[in-house]
Amino acid sequence: MLMVNGSEKMISFKSEDSDIRISFSAEAMNTLSSYRQTGTKTEAGGLLFAEQLYSDVIEIKCVTTPSKLDLRSRFGFKPNKRAAQKTINKFFDEGFHYIGDWHSHSQDTPIPSPKDIKTIKDIFHKSKHHLNYLVLVILSSNNDFSKTYIALTDGKDIFPCHPYTL
Repeated sequence: MLMVNGSEKMISFKSEDSDIRISFSAEAMNTLSSYRQTGTKTEAGGLLFAEQLYSDVIEIKCVTTPSKLDLRSRFGFKPNKRAAQKTINKFFDEGFHYIGDWHSHSQDTPIPSPKDIKTIKDIFHKSKHHLNYLVLVILSSNNDFSKTYIALTDGKDIFPCHPYTL
């Protein structure tokens, strides 16, 4: 939720290059918020899941948290591929579809590194799916969720998304 003039508003993100809006369930936002990279915390990351894929509003219902097998450092996060695939399979059996990845940065307004961009594009190409895009979320270190970096990729280009209040 985003505070606007003292009241809570649902926040979504929208790309100027498509009609797709990305929104987050309260549970997903709470989970992400608990992994903000403040102080000396290491980067964290996980997977993003939605129930509905073929709509102009994609609600991220579930996000996973770091696995014990992931590699985490102050300026890096590398998920364990085998653990991630096992999680994707489990969520799929429960009716959720993998739609992208998230990780934290220690920046108030995160900027994706070239490695971040290359990784999400590679995942798009190497994953078996029927999606037109994958989502990349880089969690801001501050409490203003609207500062979080969110983008879509079709495997070729990156389409940054901007806050869109309902």
